[in-house]
Amino acid sequence: MRVNPMKPKETLPVYPILFAAYPVLSLLGHNIQEVFLRTGLRPLVYIVGGAVVVWFAFWFLTRSLQKSALLTLLAIVLFYSYGRVYQALKTVEFAGTILGRHRYLLPLWTALGALGGRLIFKRCRENNNLTLLLNMFSIFLLVIPLYQIVEYELRAGRAQNFALESVSTENLAGAALNPESLPDVYVILMDAHLRTDVLQETFGLDNQAFIDSLTEMGFYVPPCSMSNYAYTPLSLSSFFNMQYLQELSPEFRPPNNDRAALYELVRHSSVRQIFESLGYTTYAMVSYQPIAWTDADHYYQTVDLPSDDNSIALSNFERMLYDSTLARVFFDYKGTNGSISSIPANYPYADHVRQQWFILNKLQEIASERGPKLVFAHLNIPHAPYVFHPDGTLIANPPPLPWVTPISWEEYIQYYSWGVQYGDNAILPVLRKILADSDTPPVILLLGDHGADSANRLAVLSAFYLPEDVKSDISPNITLVNFFRVVFNGVFGANFDILEDVSYLSTQQDSYNFTVYPETMPGCLP
Repeated sequence: MRVNPMKPKETLPVYPILFAAYPVLSLLGHNIQEVFLRTGLRPLVYIVGGAVVVWFAFWFLTRSLQKSALLTLLAIVLFYSYGRVYQALKTVEFAGTILGRHRYLLPLWTALGALGGRLIFKRCRENNNLTLLLNMFSIFLLVIPLYQIVEYELRAGRAQNFALESVSTENLAGAALNPESLPDVYVILMDAHLRTDVLQETFGLDNQAFIDSLTEMGFYVPPCSMSNYAYTPLSLSSFFNMQYLQELSPEFRPPNNDRAALYELVRHSSVRQIFESLGYTTYAMVSYQPIAWTDADHYYQTVDLPSDDNSIALSNFERMLYDSTLARVFFDYKGTNGSISSIPANYPYADHVRQQWFILNKLQEIASERGPKLVFAHLNIPHAPYVFHPDGTLIANPPPLPWVTPISWEEYIQYYSWGVQYGDNAILPVLRKILADSDTPPVILLLGDHGADSANRLAVLSAFYLPEDVKSDISPNITLVNFFRVVFNGVFGANFDILEDVSYLSTQQDSYNFTVYPETMPGCLP
């Protein structure tokens, strides 16, 4: 009697799903300090879901689990590699022709897909060892990004406790507040907005008319104000806690470079605690999600805002991801140029545009709501991405994010200047609306959190709407660390010491290795 040998148990291929998820999780893990975890959820669902659909279609055609898995893997590799090759060839010229064009790459990718698919279909046989190897390799790939994500989330939890403990008890106890009234307080941040003299020196941009308009409304604009630090989380954590980072905690010193605690210090600052102890209602709307006061009394979500035409609005994270894939063929189609009130189909930074418009409109809407209220609004203007002409129309072909793909100095000067002009034009009617709708004169702080590449990196816009007797206490070269010290002393009867104004420069790679950054502009030198 012959006994038929048992057929080896077939190994289930899971690698197509894991390979599809890897680039999303890798990008998320690399940028987890800059974005919310949920930012990666939508592209992860779309791409992994698409891979499942493709896999099922191939299985239906081949009736082979392993062949369909290999065909799906081929499709995933072609999908993720297309954008990188396209970007690499955008400036490569051969025989007078730029090779980085969809009209050339799409047929090539189609041919590669057809050839690879034919080889897999005709030549590949069932191979459990290959499936096992690819399964193990795909699992190995996910170890690092998953570790980065989980480890950061654990650090963020610890950082929140650290921030709550580190909020200066001296600041809270020493405030000695004795306010005669409780005016509404607005903190309006225009990210990376430089000072007037530096705009003129580096960019040849004269925005004196904007400063004159602020002055006519009753603002005091210190001519030599500077930021204390060079990046948003550094600057705002110091600003909202009225203290230099080096004094807040020994954690903010090299070789440490973890920024999780900075974001928590922005979200749960001593300034916010003081206002909340006075009975203030908090409002928050920001373009940069890591600094969002998500637990504010009125938190306005600015991600995935709905569009009027149901077009797809990509976050900066999604744009970075999809630009490296075959999906950029679709998203590179931008439709018309768009007007001040419309966004072209598939516009590269539609989500960013909607954010800025939403925040500008919401600021005007809440001005008439009863107080006392503390309003924190963060506009990502004139910071990149650069999308606005001075009149508010959208740049038809906006440049890439400069930290992803550098642009020329000439382009940078033009795009940044346009952003400044648009931001200045857009914020003036907002300020007028706030003043007109306020029952009692509000306190308004309009500021840049840091500068930009220029003659003085840390020279920033600062404008104060305060009672006249308080304006006289503002130093012409005030830095952000002293803003609320002046406000609390002059408006709320506190007795904070005014700190020495010092600015520090550091790099993204070595955030807490500070070096003193002096004033450089002739009109502001001591």
